[in-house]
Amino acid sequence: MDRKLCQFREFFSGRSILLTGGTGFMGMALIEGMLSASEDIGRIYVVVREKKDLSPSERVAKLLTNEIFNHVSAEAKAKVIPLVGNLTCENFDFHEKTLITIREEVSVFYHNAGLIKFNRSLKEAIEMNVLTTLRAVELAKTLPRLSAFIYSSTVLANCNRSGKLVEQIYSTKKTPREMIKLLQEEPAKIDKIFDAKDTILEGHFVSYTYSKQLAENLIAQEMVGYPVGIIRPGLVYGFYDHEIPGWMGTAKSGHCGLIKAFTKGAARSLFVQPKSVTSLIPCDFVICGMMALSVSLGTSTIQEKPTILHLSNTKDINPMTSEKFVDILNEEAWKNPCDSYVFLPRLKVRNGWRSDFYMIFSYLMAFPFYVLEKLFNFGPKSMSGIDIVELQYKVSKIFPQISVCIDDISIENTQALTRSLHPFDQKKYSFNISRVDWNILFRHHIAWLRKYYYKDSCSVTWMHRMVQYGCLAVEAAWYFSIFMTMFSIILIIGFILGYSMLYTSLIGLSLGLGLSGFVIWI
Repeated sequence: MDRKLCQFREFFSGRSILLTGGTGFMGMALIEGMLSASEDIGRIYVVVREKKDLSPSERVAKLLTNEIFNHVSAEAKAKVIPLVGNLTCENFDFHEKTLITIREEVSVFYHNAGLIKFNRSLKEAIEMNVLTTLRAVELAKTLPRLSAFIYSSTVLANCNRSGKLVEQIYSTKKTPREMIKLLQEEPAKIDKIFDAKDTILEGHFVSYTYSKQLAENLIAQEMVGYPVGIIRPGLVYGFYDHEIPGWMGTAKSGHCGLIKAFTKGAARSLFVQPKSVTSLIPCDFVICGMMALSVSLGTSTIQEKPTILHLSNTKDINPMTSEKFVDILNEEAWKNPCDSYVFLPRLKVRNGWRSDFYMIFSYLMAFPFYVLEKLFNFGPKSMSGIDIVELQYKVSKIFPQISVCIDDISIENTQALTRSLHPFDQKKYSFNISRVDWNILFRHHIAWLRKYYYKDSCSVTWMHRMVQYGCLAVEAAWYFSIFMTMFSIILIIGFILGYSMLYTSLIGLSLGLGLSGFVIWI
């Protein structure tokens, strides 16, 4: 992999692409990346289905109006072709004419679709992440011009393994075919949410990561002798090098949603171990890695095993602990505050009984809001205050375990591939994680959210600072009121029981400071 690759522009020129998951966060970024890489690219066929009263054509047309496509010409956009399909059916349920077309044209297949939610039943995860992968594999093997098949997995796919994870396939006890058979013949057995104590998950904490591991095994078993690559990104954030830095799509995917809520003061907890190393990567680095892997596979001898890339930082290469992550977000949010927010943005790492106390307090706070929501019909229609707290509670039980399940990962293949980029592509398409400045990445995110998502003024004035310091003053008054309430209660009790004023005052002072300090810590 240390040989020099041809230019992206040269490789993608005239090539047609088949893409699943093209309407999602990474799918949109991948379409933009390919259109930018070569103006002479062939067609990009995007498998879509009707959704929310929009036809597939309307969905793709709407996708192409996103700001990241502003620089793309109408002629280039016309190369993005929607294909109506069902990923769980053989040949994606394509019409015969469609099958003939893609078999004649397509040479690169990106299977990017999948279920990424942690709180889904094993049945849903197997169906959307394993069965769909089987259908993609079956279709890919019928493409005579196939030069690269790329599957989007996750760095968490093998979180049931201990020690340093390397870029290889880790076998499952049950074969993917066995789990698909169970899905089709006895779906009731897996139609529920299992926890880590259930042996059916083979040591995984959630069905999502188990299904991804199964999908990787399926590809390794079914595509021997084909040009196959698997990418395992960490937590994917927004753009870093792009001309629209910080772009995060709809800001709903993974931790992008956390940052969106955090900037408004709605998300205030990170339920992880404070010293754990977080695996993360900018979205454009993932896209560059995917395209580079396509070029490598398409211009080299086919290997028996899939080429796997860990697209992430590591314990030794540009590490990011949970504590550092929180500190950076708090720092950047203070420097670039939104025009308005629910609470002053401040994130804390909470785990163990500290998170339990926080959740009890959150439920108590959410209840009066829930009553007001019902009485006066205001607030988010999709989720009530109680629903949001309930979601946080579920997250608090999963993420502390996941945050420490991976000790370290190897990125040798990734480093070798980024070194092999053509000199012309090194500056624009390098995905060397060691050059990422995390402060700059999250600064970009907050600036993008203000401009494109919240439609803020995008400036920081004296008024913003006055609001910030006003919030700090209100917080200080709140903590002081807690202290004074406890202090007064102790004085009254001491007076009733006949204790001396000095003794009672000292006790009240100690308990008041202790309680207010405890509330600040929580």
